[in-house]
Amino acid sequence: MTASSGLPRLAEDHAAVLLSAAVVLSLMIVSLLSGSFGQIGPDGDDVMRLVQIRELLDGQGWYDLRQPRLGPEGGTLMHWSRLVDLPIAAIAFVLAPFLGQEAALGFAVSIWPLISVLIVTGALIAGARALGGQGVVLFTAVLGFAVLYRHFRFLPGAIDHHNLQLGLVLLGTVLLLTRERPAAQMALSGLCLSLAAAIGVEVHLFVAVLAAFVAIDWAITGAPAQRGAVVFGASFAAGLAVTFLATVPPLDYWTARCDAHSSVTLLAGLGGGVAFALAAQVTSNKSLAIRAAALANVAAISAALVLVSGPACLGNPLDALSPQARELWLARVDEARPTFAYLDVRLDEFLFRLGTMVAGLAAAIWLALRRDQTRAQLLFILMLMVSLVFALYQTRFYVFGQLFAVLPLAMLAARLNAGAFEPPVPRLAYLGVVILALPAIWGLAGAALAPSKAPPMSALAAEAAAACNPQETHAALNALPPGRILAPASDTPGLLLETRHSALYGHYHRNTAGIDAALGIFTAAPDAARARLAAARVDYLLVCPADADIRFFAERAPDGLIAGLLSGEVPVWLEPVSPDTPTAIYRVRPR
Repeated sequence: MTASSGLPRLAEDHAAVLLSAAVVLSLMIVSLLSGSFGQIGPDGDDVMRLVQIRELLDGQGWYDLRQPRLGPEGGTLMHWSRLVDLPIAAIAFVLAPFLGQEAALGFAVSIWPLISVLIVTGALIAGARALGGQGVVLFTAVLGFAVLYRHFRFLPGAIDHHNLQLGLVLLGTVLLLTRERPAAQMALSGLCLSLAAAIGVEVHLFVAVLAAFVAIDWAITGAPAQRGAVVFGASFAAGLAVTFLATVPPLDYWTARCDAHSSVTLLAGLGGGVAFALAAQVTSNKSLAIRAAALANVAAISAALVLVSGPACLGNPLDALSPQARELWLARVDEARPTFAYLDVRLDEFLFRLGTMVAGLAAAIWLALRRDQTRAQLLFILMLMVSLVFALYQTRFYVFGQLFAVLPLAMLAARLNAGAFEPPVPRLAYLGVVILALPAIWGLAGAALAPSKAPPMSALAAEAAAACNPQETHAALNALPPGRILAPASDTPGLLLETRHSALYGHYHRNTAGIDAALGIFTAAPDAARARLAAARVDYLLVCPADADIRFFAERAPDGLIAGLLSGEVPVWLEPVSPDTPTAIYRVRPR
């Protein structure tokens, strides 16, 4: 073996370690250079997750997900799973005797994203090995690094549940790639998907598509797929049952919740998983028609269980929001916006989010048409199409599509580089595939085609945060008696984390009463706003002229309270208590 051939072979043999080390190192460097290592991430959901974990460590019950300081009287019952709190709280709990709780939490929130990204890197390399072929592993490592090297979901401090869900769904997918369907891999896939589903409903359609793929694959294949199908169904059902018992309080066992793991997901998943395992065990050696009929019965059982236990869950949980909340709140939440919203204003963002995904879909279709790992390509096509549809609906789902695109693109690049196609395709065409696989290239192309005069939203948010100086605001608030604050929704997680106060309004859809009350106050004339503030028992009002929400409500209601405050018209029933802070703090005088 020559040195030139030995180095690629050595890199391929240790690709998982090399990719993981490179990604973790890059994420740490980005975090250290920004000075954010050891701090919670800038996303409000990261901060709110830390609030939930801190209160768990301070003695809040495991099953008690109520956030007592969010919303009107009685607080808000959060829909987030304790499964994500557990590893972070465990790290902090172990280190607290040595570092103190706050330092231990700072370390835990920094190290957990780096641990969770290892699931993704390991899944990518496992998928590449399952696909096989010269160079696939190395191209996967290169493209995987290009997607992950500074990924915001895995930067230290990013502890929202999406990073863990990304890893679990990707791992659950690649474990299904091999045509041999090993029982251990199929069981692990079912377990990963059940965990992802239990953590959050955002991935339920991904999980349903993967389960349908396994079911149809078994129905067509029959006996060779029997063992894998049985253990997949059984492990999926078992995972949902265990996570239900571990995270749902006994008093809520029969409460149907459409936005979290509840009796609805348990019954549908448990019934479907067990029924599928039994069908595979009994009918695998029967005819295709009998297997298809058995599979139809499984689908009917799952659908019937959903209809009986939670028919409302067939709709969108956010449909319960008021028209005012949908227009003035939900439509303005960045991650809930459709990706097409960027097309006219930020072509670079539009192409960055969708370009790699579309390229991956095209690569999978190309390989499928050439009958190159057709079964695997069909799986990629399914997952990329679901990702694309979801990303067009809500832009936050583009991160799934970028990761699903890595393997088909890497496989196509490797095949082109190896000259594996007939009729021959120029081998240098692999460079074009690599270029099209890079999200950054798509972003640069968009910037070149349609330069944007508006800075990125992240830059605008950072600029507004700097202008409003939340640290100074928190210090001023901590000098005041505890009370309920009305502030822009994006400020609420920081207020709950850094002060003793409560907050009326936040980006959490279960806080419907608080959202409606806040929107009513922000858009009301001064006299009406005073009555609404009193009804909501608000003690303090925060107004920063640089905040995007404050400016929006001032423009929305030019005769309203907020517009008046920005013009210097302060009603007598509002008492300024922080004249020297960029964010004005007003005490609401009782009527």
